[in-house]
Amino acid sequence: MTADTSERLAEAIDELLHLVKAAPDLKAFNVFVELDLTITQVRSVFLLSTHDQALPISEVADHLGVSAATAGRTIDRLVTLGLVDRDEDPDDRRSRRVSLTPTGQDLADTQRRAVHDRIGELTRALPTDLATGLDDALRAALDALPAHLRADRRCAAELDRS
Repeated sequence: MTADTSERLAEAIDELLHLVKAAPDLKAFNVFVELDLTITQVRSVFLLSTHDQALPISEVADHLGVSAATAGRTIDRLVTLGLVDRDEDPDDRRSRRVSLTPTGQDLADTQRRAVHDRIGELTRALPTDLATGLDDALRAALDALPAHLRADRRCAAELDRS
């Protein structure tokens, strides 16, 4: 792919994402604002929502690119708000593992559903032939991505069940 093609595609995807994120009816994110969560705390909620099992705080720090101390303070605040559970690691009593509470998972799922609904609104506005072609192209593009660039699909699967 040429640099020009890559840049044009990036601009088109950026514009599409802006349409998704800038939806005036996308109020689910306001819950994070009302809880006065930092970006790192919000990222932690979404990170934990993509894992089926509790993570060590050190792994949360690694995923977020923050220090263990920052991750610990982040988790402390989320535990206080009832969004995260922190338990002793059965294999290492010095380590703590964290996971979302049902309230925390619901918060992440509500945001994802709102985004999913907005995307559905945008795709339903497309002519059928264009939507079909875009679907084929996006699926082929996703299949072509290297595995290390693909996101965890657990969250999408949960959307499909709701």
